[in-house]
Formats: sequence, C-alpha cells, structure tokens
Amino acid sequence: MHLPWINALTHHTNYLLAQQAGQVFHAMSREFESTLIRCALAATGGCRMNAARLLGIGRNTITRKINAFGLDSIDDSSRQMRKSQSRSKRSK
Repeated sequence: MHLPWINALTHHTNYLLAQQAGQVFHAMSREFESTLIRCALAATGGCRMNAARLLGIGRNTITRKINAFGLDSIDDSSRQMRKSQSRSKRSK
C-alpha cells in the first residue's frame, strides 16, 4: 500500500527524470531534507535541539544543514517569535 505522498513523490520523480537527467537525486534529496527541517523547526517553535531530536539527528547536523540550505532566516524568525512570547509571559 502506497501512502499519498509516495505516489506524489513517484509522479514528481518521473517528471524530473524526463526533464533534468543527472540532477534529480541531488535536487530532490536537498528539497526533502529542507522540508523535514522546516517542518521540525515549525513544530518546535524554532528550537534546533528539539527539532533535531524529533528528526533523530544531532544538533550539529541540523545546524550545518540549516546553514547549507539557507534556512537561517526561517530559524531566526521562529526564535524571535519564541523570545517575544517568553517575554510577554514573564511580564504578566
């Protein structure tokens, strides 16, 4: 039994194989990892350590990949939001 995302992945892979022979694995691997990290950061309010734990990877690994994929701005905005929420809780 295929999950819906596997069907979508298969369809997109076949499309890319016809269009970009030789570049598919790198491009799709990068996009897949980037999506996993963005979702984990969103789920943890930008906390890298908790996001890494959710994904089953190390803190240094997630930091290296955030930098490599240019996800710093997403991570920074999540951290700012978390700091702001923490300050407002303390001031109450």
